[in-house]
Amino acid sequence: MLGLYYWDRLSWVEFETLVKDLDLVVLPVGSVEQHGPHLPLGLDYLIVDELSKRFVIKAYEVGIKAVKLPPIAYGLSSMWLGNPGTITVNFDSFMSYVYDVIKAVLLWGVKRVLLLNGHAGNSDALRVVASKIVNELKGDHLIVVTTWWELVGDIIKELFPKGFFHADEVETSIALALGIDVKGDLEGSSIHRKYDEFWHSLDLTKRPKAYVYRYEAVKRVPGSYGTQKGVSYDKGATLVNSIIDRLIKLTKDLLHNKI
Repeated sequence: MLGLYYWDRLSWVEFETLVKDLDLVVLPVGSVEQHGPHLPLGLDYLIVDELSKRFVIKAYEVGIKAVKLPPIAYGLSSMWLGNPGTITVNFDSFMSYVYDVIKAVLLWGVKRVLLLNGHAGNSDALRVVASKIVNELKGDHLIVVTTWWELVGDIIKELFPKGFFHADEVETSIALALGIDVKGDLEGSSIHRKYDEFWHSLDLTKRPKAYVYRYEAVKRVPGSYGTQKGVSYDKGATLVNSIIDRLIKLTKDLLHNKI
């Protein structure tokens, strides 16, 4: 049954039949980088891969034929190179690799690709790649780029009034809900840095957004921002369900040319 949903589990014969009626292909993209002392290095790609698995299953239940690609695990994570275990790739290498993967997918007649991103550092590059491909092909191909928290910023604001940044109660809660390993005593986690929500808020009515670039590859202890004291499996599950529901709505709107 898994082969129905996952590109890499299909045989070529199965794929040749399925691709004729395929509505959407999902490519999870993340990173391998520090997420404080309590979350795994692969959190960003693990989150979007697990969300994508749940999405394609739900999609089939509502009559949408969607298939998940294997995740791209490595991203643009130079900002965390000061912490052991972080792996980053060159900007050009990342863009070229994503470009090649998408072009290879489209080669087989796929018309719609969703890039579900889990790492903020990838966002700009993914949008550039998507734009480049559709303008080169000049056809009816469609590529969507979104990051999971951009789908549910309003719900994050409602459930987590302290805000959202990195390795905090939001990411930890969604990790719990997705069955991703969370380590250590969350109540004992210390605050690494209080960030100014004015500049980092997801609420577009609350802030101007300035993109600040500086050399950041220095060790940060413990590596988490904000607090983990509001972590909740139930809140994480609400986020997961909301993300899946909105991905379904997004796909339906794409299929009916509403976007």
